[in-house]
Amino acid sequence: MLICLQALDSPEDRTRFEALYTAYRGLMFHAARRILNNDQDAEDAVHTAFLSLAEHSLPPELGPRARCLAVTVAERKAIDLYRAKRRHPQAELEEVPGAAAPPSDGTLAGAMAALPPRYREVLLLKYYNGYSAAETAGFLGLTPGNVRQIAARAKRLLAAELAERGEVL
Repeated sequence: MLICLQALDSPEDRTRFEALYTAYRGLMFHAARRILNNDQDAEDAVHTAFLSLAEHSLPPELGPRARCLAVTVAERKAIDLYRAKRRHPQAELEEVPGAAAPPSDGTLAGAMAALPPRYREVLLLKYYNGYSAAETAGFLGLTPGNVRQIAARAKRLLAAELAERGEVL
């Protein structure tokens, strides 16, 4: 955490970062642990996620948007670490557990849950949380053009999913 605090310039940013760290480190660890099935790797992913949050803009206040951002960044860093370990295996990793089945109701939340995780994360960060394509790209380690392309594909998939469920757009 000290390295992250050194990356921040103002005392206000340091205070916000400490509050974010205190409030969401356990939740971020749990999300990373679900993906990696390894405590040490999950700690590495959470640390990398906090570094990424410190380098980019911190949320102005704690709340649902900050929680969503923190968990999404931790999940993305865990997935990146999982992929890196698969490319350069040192020890056997267990299979990543499958996501829970999406809700069977015809709501928007059910349709969002049916989307692949990358598409869902981009839609949530970009449209629900209001981050720009550049900010979203920074959080997820993508390019802004890639974020725009993923968002376009996600909207098409979401529209198709809602149409399949009989929802009106």
